[in-house]
Amino acid sequence: MRVTCREVGKGSIELEVYGETHTVLNLLTSYLNMKLAKGYSAYRVEHPLRQEATLYINSGGGDAKKLLLEVIRGLIEDLESLKEKLDKAAEKTQP
Repeated sequence: MRVTCREVGKGSIELEVYGETHTVLNLLTSYLNMKLAKGYSAYRVEHPLRQEATLYINSGGGDAKKLLLEVIRGLIEDLESLKEKLDKAAEKTQP
């Protein structure tokens, strides 16, 4: 995955994401929107056959870059926790 910053404004950021579509971006925007009290996050895929998307984050006045990094760290922690739980469940089901 490659990410290019297109625009940074006061409390907002726009990123071009290459090599990903709905899988990662849907999860990321969901986590961002849960974290935001004001503002929003969304993404747009221009064409379904191209693995390019634009991610929009409006933090409602806060630091959008800091928010994005915080959400990514939280998402990584949640995914690692899920992996541990799945590994434990798989161990219990094996004879």
